[in-house]
Amino acid sequence: MTILSPYQRVMTLLQGKMPDRVPVIPQVTYTTAQLTGVGLVEALHSPEKTAEALLTGQRELGYDAIYVGWESSFNLLAEAMGCTMRFPEDSVPQVAEHVIKSPDDVDKLELPDPHSSGRLPIHMDMVNIVKDAVEGEIPLFAYTPGPFTLAGQLAGVNSLMVATIRNPQFINNLIAVAYKASKRYALANIQAGVDVVVTADPTASGSLISPKTFETYAAPHQQALVDAITQAGAIASLHICGKTTSMLELMAGTGTSILELDHLVKLTEATTRVGNDVILMGNLNPTELLLTGTPEAVEAAARECIEAVGQDGQYILSSGCEVPPLAPLANIRAMVTAAKKYGQYA
Repeated sequence: MTILSPYQRVMTLLQGKMPDRVPVIPQVTYTTAQLTGVGLVEALHSPEKTAEALLTGQRELGYDAIYVGWESSFNLLAEAMGCTMRFPEDSVPQVAEHVIKSPDDVDKLELPDPHSSGRLPIHMDMVNIVKDAVEGEIPLFAYTPGPFTLAGQLAGVNSLMVATIRNPQFINNLIAVAYKASKRYALANIQAGVDVVVTADPTASGSLISPKTFETYAAPHQQALVDAITQAGAIASLHICGKTTSMLELMAGTGTSILELDHLVKLTEATTRVGNDVILMGNLNPTELLLTGTPEAVEAAARECIEAVGQDGQYILSSGCEVPPLAPLANIRAMVTAAKKYGQYA
């Protein structure tokens, strides 16, 4: 079989055909700072330095796509919508003060403009730089926040959880605004040339909410985002951290093309539950393997994943979630090595 470029390999798979081998796309963003020596906080304010690190990571480590991002998309949008952030040294920013103090505050929210609000323009500039540099050879993935998770950033996760029981009207109003913001951001990324838009909805995890709450509040807006992404000409992926086994059918029911699964989900069970309805992506343990494990352990675990579910062309080898900033680069190389050694299709 002809050796494909990363773009050809990923797009062949997403078109329902068999590529030359299993694609390998670890969720690598700020981990690439190790390669260029840029500080995490420093890069947050420089599209050029962020782009340089992301491009260097793909060139030196050889994985099949670039996640064009540096911090959580829901943090970026929450800040642009009025939340106050704190910036720990060499760590990911966090919401320090929520913009929603009471249900009445929802009406005061303004939808952010990806090209002018907060630090969103920095992200958009970075996407443009990376897109120009890869020249169609490397596909780009970008996160957009799941509306349920963005609502939790705006109002606080505890307030969100209480509202699912005590104030459904408030949560519905808030999530409706969060959906509009997420959609606008997703479409801006697509317009900038992103190939795959990932709805990242960690607060909708089975580790935090029940399948019923997921079905009521999270899934409908995820499905609406999937529809908007697809209609705009991009591929939709869905990433939810933690335990999602009990929600797999609901997640697949959103119509997403890819399900990004955390390490707490057994890939074989996911295959049994959702069949060939979606492409599965995952799910090496980001901490116990990629951060503190050895290259040999990473390669062995990756081989197990490929042999378990990667034989029919419906699988992307990846980490279960974002790779930690200080993960050894040798461990990421081991993932790439495993895909090349054990993921070949005849």
